[in-house]
Amino acid sequence: MKRVSIKDVAKSSGVSTTTVSQILNGKGGRFSDQTRDRVFKARDELGYIASIAAKTLKGFHSILIGVIVPSFRLPFFANLIESMEKHEAYGVRLVFFAAADNKIESAIRSLVARGVGGLIIGRSIPESMKIYQLLAKQHIPYLVLDQNSNQQAHDRIIVDEFRGGGLVANHFIGLGHTKLAIVSPQKMTHNMLQRQQGFVEVLAPKNIQPIIINTADLSKHSGYAVTKKVIASKVSAVFVLNDAMSLGLIRGLIDSGLNIPRDISLAGYDDDDYAQFVTPALTTVSQPVTDIGISAIKLLMNRINYPNLPAQIQKFNLTLIKRESTSIYGGTA
Repeated sequence: MKRVSIKDVAKSSGVSTTTVSQILNGKGGRFSDQTRDRVFKARDELGYIASIAAKTLKGFHSILIGVIVPSFRLPFFANLIESMEKHEAYGVRLVFFAAADNKIESAIRSLVARGVGGLIIGRSIPESMKIYQLLAKQHIPYLVLDQNSNQQAHDRIIVDEFRGGGLVANHFIGLGHTKLAIVSPQKMTHNMLQRQQGFVEVLAPKNIQPIIINTADLSKHSGYAVTKKVIASKVSAVFVLNDAMSLGLIRGLIDSGLNIPRDISLAGYDDDDYAQFVTPALTTVSQPVTDIGISAIKLLMNRINYPNLPAQIQKFNLTLIKRESTSIYGGTA
């Protein structure tokens, strides 16, 4: 279907395209309030967004894909972006946007105005129905990654996060640990909830209930900040829901005089590129981030080229990488 155009706004409001253009560009002072109101009402009802690309890139036929992530600083998303850039298809241009919760709608409107042909949404979306209705009005296809809980999206990439949490739980059980903690952010995305749930449900038949320790966010600083809480919990092993927080917590535990893994075992999640180089090297769940990036672009391009395709769902498995930060329970916790 065609995207809403200025001609559609003009037809709906009963005026010329020139009149619509002047009013929407702040040059409609000579028109009556009634005429301006009709134009603004038609614009809002149709969901029209003026395309910057249409004004500046006429004759250029590459496809622009927008990618929205929560932060460029988190290593997982930095690696995802690198994967997409390395495997960018011919005739495709990528534009990346890091958006906080209160900036998501403006970010998407900005990308629509740039003339994106599709969106890859790699973060949770508050007020998601409002956003997806906006994209539907613009006839812009989108794909969601597993940070997003939108079960209605036609195209999705799913990582088995539930199993990922279970892998860590089974690893700790196999090493003899029974007093465990989870370090997780206060605000949980869909995929992190799955990680935590997978961990907890594997432990339940063993009558092991982990202590949950919340951080402010997903950063190394937040991991470091909960060091005292982790020590006070007197657990023998801790599952940290991403590698960045793991790195901060490792530093905090070492600064407090603890030895990892002799005094406490620690496992992270993501297998960021530094995980194998820290001391001790981090046991962590590895995500196939390169394959996720490649598949995201491929599936979205399929949808752009063939709009009537059935739903596309790509699933990926995970692997536990065992390194130096976990060991057999020594009986000191």
